[in-house]
Amino acid sequence: MDHDKAQDKRIAAIFDVDGTMIAGASMEQVFARFLWRCGVLRATDIGRFLLGGWQALRAGQSPLIANKAYLHGQDAAQLRRLARACFATEIAPRLLPDAMHRLHWHQCAGHFVVLLSGALDPLLEPLAESLGVSARIGTQLEVVGRQLTGRIAGVHPYGITKAECLRELNRTDAFDLKRSFAYANHYSDRHLLALVGYPVATNADARLRQFAQRKGWLCETFTRERLDEKHVEAWL
Repeated sequence: MDHDKAQDKRIAAIFDVDGTMIAGASMEQVFARFLWRCGVLRATDIGRFLLGGWQALRAGQSPLIANKAYLHGQDAAQLRRLARACFATEIAPRLLPDAMHRLHWHQCAGHFVVLLSGALDPLLEPLAESLGVSARIGTQLEVVGRQLTGRIAGVHPYGITKAECLRELNRTDAFDLKRSFAYANHYSDRHLLALVGYPVATNADARLRQFAQRKGWLCETFTRERLDEKHVEAWL
């Protein structure tokens, strides 16, 4: 009976974004440069970002990862419009065709695809729409009135928090995580990868690759060439 119930659950395919599906700089880095070129960001915004980084360091936190002080005072609706424009012109060309092919393979197999990233949700939204992905978990920005405060609303999906986000997504036990997949590239993603039956260290940094090899996890490189899917099909 337990086996039958497990077979009734859906298989999930969890995709990290920066470094896994997109080559080069992170989406947020690309977006920040885009905002600067558009004249939306000013020197005072950069100064606020540097101050926020210094304060984060004093608190023992990363000066970059959760620092959104440079967005303080921006109109939330305008930022979403600019995020869509940036995605269309700057980010979409960076998507790795091989990663797109793998995601599409999971969709064709009937798997529930989720984008799980620390990237800003205004950037994840057009990405998810373009890929036909209905579920995404990213960094939500706090809005007061119509303006951004420069703070994060809710959790920041980074490190072990990514694993907590997946557990929360599966709080109704809708997915069979033992038969599910996860793709990520950074050592901090090891907690997320450990939750699924088929973890894939994708475009992995040196520490994650070493960790994955010790664990016996699959290591792959998503390039602009399509990978052979035979070993993935064999999993199922």
